[in-house]
Amino acid sequence: MDKFTKGVLAVIAVGIIGINIQMMNGGSGIIGKAYANDKIQKVVICDRSGFSCAAIRGPSLSVTND
Repeated sequence: MDKFTKGVLAVIAVGIIGINIQMMNGGSGIIGKAYANDKIQKVVICDRSGFSCAAIRGPSLSVTND
């Protein structure tokens, strides 16, 4: 193999080893842990004017054209 190919493979190997070391140390390095947000987000579906919105009636979502 030529020097360029060996260099590219060495960079890939060092990167993979670095990722494994980081994961074994708890991931507190460059890439931190991801945490889920426990807050509920509510979304309202309305028309462009914002006056006519979809409503939940019973177990279904209903949209009326007024």
